[in-house]
Amino acid sequence: MVSNYLKLQYKLLVRHIKATGLPVPIAYLLLFGLCYLSYYALFQYPNFGYYALILGNFQLLFLLTEKNRNDFLKNTFSRRDFYKIRLWENALVVIPSFVILLLHSHWPYALFLIVLAVLFSFLTFKAFGKSIPTPFAKKPFEFIIGFRRSYLLLIVLYLLAGIGFYAANPNLVLFCVACIGITCVLFYQLPEPIFYLWNQNNTPSGFLMRKFRRGILQCLLFAFPLLLIYVFFFPAALFNACIVLGGIFFLLPFAITLKYVAYPREINFPEGFALILCFSFYPLILALLPFYYIKAINNLKNHL
Repeated sequence: MVSNYLKLQYKLLVRHIKATGLPVPIAYLLLFGLCYLSYYALFQYPNFGYYALILGNFQLLFLLTEKNRNDFLKNTFSRRDFYKIRLWENALVVIPSFVILLLHSHWPYALFLIVLAVLFSFLTFKAFGKSIPTPFAKKPFEFIIGFRRSYLLLIVLYLLAGIGFYAANPNLVLFCVACIGITCVLFYQLPEPIFYLWNQNNTPSGFLMRKFRRGILQCLLFAFPLLLIYVFFFPAALFNACIVLGGIFFLLPFAITLKYVAYPREINFPEGFALILCFSFYPLILALLPFYYIKAINNLKNHL
């Protein structure tokens, strides 16, 4: 039963890759390349690379603990098979990072990753329900869904930022703010149903600008308090805080633009590759944002 379930998940993954228009062997090569880049990046940024790797795996493991999903598995499989499946899933998620950490001879982080994978196999988290108030309006909806899927990661980032303030480590605080910004960017992965756009009474440009304003404002609800405290504790590093804040002002609109370039389908390889390019060489966004903005406007004309 367990092997059949894993084979089914593999087939679903292959179908999802094919839906992006990317050949499966190329997808595997890209995954290997991403692992190599992560391995190389740890040499360049050893202080925060390990944090980023652990936090990325933390969020992936957290997503696998979603209550409805785990309730379905519990009702379908025996208790023993359920825990086997959860252990296998978590192991497959953390293996690439585990190997990278071992190649760097970083045993403490590698062991912590294994402990995290085993621990999350026995945990189930329920997303915040409607009774829990959020600081976000219903429009746009991305931050409501994203917040409920990432609240544990955001709590960890705030705790790390608190450690950064306590230890007088401004770089750790900025790293946490940057991670919050990247997390908010990932909120825009999935497209909304088409009737959401039919209810809009805006031009394509007006629709995008409203999305930009709301997205930046809602992201700042997470990031701005940390930046204010950062400036208070480390006034000499004001310029660094401005750079991170500027990154949010550009990167979030770029992610929203890519979403509506791809709409009504999900963001696939071409858009994802453009986003990765901007992560690796940020000034490139100044050239790509106007180009993709025009493409998004032309695409939205077919739906608004």
